[in-house]
Amino acid sequence: MPNSLLTSLRRCAALVLALQLAACAHGSTPQLDRRFGDAVRLSMAQQVREPAGAGNRRPADGLDGPSAHAVMQRYRASFAEPNAQPPQPVQFMLGGGSGK
Repeated sequence: MPNSLLTSLRRCAALVLALQLAACAHGSTPQLDRRFGDAVRLSMAQQVREPAGAGNRRPADGLDGPSAHAVMQRYRASFAEPNAQPPQPVQFMLGGGSGK
């Protein structure tokens, strides 16, 4: 290659590198950093039914102790033997129903 072509290619490469570095220097990061996490905070706030509910110190109305205990025992027992029936097998039927 002639010397002048090599020199012009080096200058062009240096110019491209300088433009890339200049583009990296001007980033949108400060604009994005200000709003970082807004979507998560908004989503969490939308899931709270009653924001002042944490300060409520009144006991919840519901079942008395023995009744709640019996409900929990039945609930736990339902996982030990669910209805005492074996699970039904899954059946797939491919094709038509003509039987031919």
